[in-house]
Amino acid sequence: MPKITDIQIQKNNKTRANIYVEGQYSFALEMLTVMKAGLKIGAEVTDGFLADVVYDNEVSVGFERAVTYLSRSMRTRKQTYDYLVRKGYADKVIDAVLDKLADYKFIDDNDYAKRYVENNMLNKGERRIKQELKQKGVPASVIDEYCVVPDNVSQDNAEALAEKYMRGKPRDLKTLQKLQRYLLSRGYGFDVAGNIIRKYKTDDNV
Repeated sequence: MPKITDIQIQKNNKTRANIYVEGQYSFALEMLTVMKAGLKIGAEVTDGFLADVVYDNEVSVGFERAVTYLSRSMRTRKQTYDYLVRKGYADKVIDAVLDKLADYKFIDDNDYAKRYVENNMLNKGERRIKQELKQKGVPASVIDEYCVVPDNVSQDNAEALAEKYMRGKPRDLKTLQKLQRYLLSRGYGFDVAGNIIRKYKTDDNV
């Protein structure tokens, strides 16, 4: 069986070590992985054992990297997957990392969708929120369950946006047409936008 002939701590990263098998550099591991696997100079190892050690190390490093990524902002499972792909991890490793993140509740698409709706419903309509959640990789079933804004809430929020948009502007037909396009772009439906436009027309006799 092959033997580990040297373990050298890296000069620029004291938490990692280069592993040499039969006198040749083989791979680098985190020192925690080296200790966990019980790797020592002179130890006989099989190719299968080394493959498992390298895999465990990749999962560990990928997990720590993903946690750092998630510490900056909430992310969906798909966004985290894409991030790990960009970092060069294999699908098998990524799947293990994502499952571990989910176990620790570091990623949770249900919670993400719920919070996203709560944080955006004041200035975006349901249609736009759904589009954005879809772009972020949230499953359709989760979007359908959590992205529900009551009609009265949607109308009230749209009216508040319209009032802010119209502040200081002339209430002529051209401006109201721009207001309608603005509300539609924010994800509100034609019915909501239409109600607001009719209200302004009635109030100001446009």
